[in-house]
Amino acid sequence: MPPKSRGVTSIDVAKAAGVSQTTVSRIVNGREGVSDDIRAKVEAAIEKLGYRPNLSARSLVTSRTQTIGVVLGDPRNSYYAELLHTISGELNHAGYRTLILSGRADTTEDLARTLWETNVDGVILTTTLLSPDDEGRIVSLGVPSVTMGPGAAPASDSISPDNFEGGRIAARHLLDLGHRRIGVISGPLGAASVNDRHRGFLLEFAAAGVSFDEDLLEVADLDYTRAFDATTRLLQLPEPPTALFCHNDLVAFGALNAATALGVAVPEDVSILGFDDVAMSSWQAFDLTTVRQPILDMAHGAVELLLSRLASPEQDAAHVLLPCSLVERSTTRAL
Repeated sequence: MPPKSRGVTSIDVAKAAGVSQTTVSRIVNGREGVSDDIRAKVEAAIEKLGYRPNLSARSLVTSRTQTIGVVLGDPRNSYYAELLHTISGELNHAGYRTLILSGRADTTEDLARTLWETNVDGVILTTTLLSPDDEGRIVSLGVPSVTMGPGAAPASDSISPDNFEGGRIAARHLLDLGHRRIGVISGPLGAASVNDRHRGFLLEFAAAGVSFDEDLLEVADLDYTRAFDATTRLLQLPEPPTALFCHNDLVAFGALNAATALGVAVPEDVSILGFDDVAMSSWQAFDLTTVRQPILDMAHGAVELLLSRLASPEQDAAHVLLPCSLVERSTTRAL
C-alpha cells in the first residue's frame, strides 16, 4: 500500500472508482443508498490511494468531530495505561480519534470546559476518583458518556467491576489465612469505588465475627509515595499488622517497597494484597497477590456502550457490573 498522502482528495477517489464525488462522500460518511458493487469499488480506490477524509470538513457535514474524549486518572498508574491502550485502539478501528484528558478532581471545571469547546462526540470517564458532583458536571454537558466505575448519573451508561464483592474477596482471603490484625491502605473515602471496596471488606469482617481496628486504616489517595509513607507508619507501630489490603496495585507496590526498606519480609512478616491485577503485578519482582478486576473487558465494554449510545441516543441507559476474582501469588501466606 502506498504512503498516505495529504494531497489525495475525494475527487481523486471518485475518478479512480469511476463514480461521482457525491457517491464517495455518501460512503465515507456512512450513508445508505449505494449498491454493494459501487461501495466495493470506492473502498478499493480509497485503499489503493491511501485516502483519509478530512475530519474537520467531515464534521461540517455530519455534525460529528469523530473525536472521543477519554478522561484518565493518575497516568503514573499502569491501570490507566492498560485501559487507554485498548480503548484508543478500538476507537481508532471504529474511525474515531482519542482526546486524552486529565481527570484530577481539582480540574473538573476546566475539564468540562475543554470537552465542551472541543465538541467531542462522546466521553469515556476511566477515573474512579471523581466525586458524584464532578461526574454530574461532565454528564450535564449533554455529551454521550460512559463511566467506568460506580456513581454514574442514572441516565449515563456505566461499566464497573463489582468493587463491593472485590472488597469481600480481599477480606475473605486474608481472614482465611488466619490474619486478624489487618491494615488497609485506601483511596479517598469520598470516591464511590473506594467506598464500595471498603464496605465489602468491613462486611466480610463482620460476617466472620472479627472487629476491624480503625487505627489500621490509612488513606493514601491511591498514590505510590503516600502508600509508601502509610505502610512505613503501620509497620512501625508497636503492634504492626500482619497483613495489608491495598486498594490498588500501585499502592501495593509502594507497600512492598516500604516493607523492603524497613527490612520487613513479605510474606513472612507481613502479607500484602493488591487490587486490579495490572500486568506488572505478575512480574517476578512483585509477584503480587491481588484481586483482579477485568480491565480489558471493561475497556472493550466501555467502547461498545459508547458506540451503541452514539448509534441510538434514545436507548435506555445500561449499567454493567463485572465480577472480580482472587489471583494468588507469593505476597500472602497463612500465619
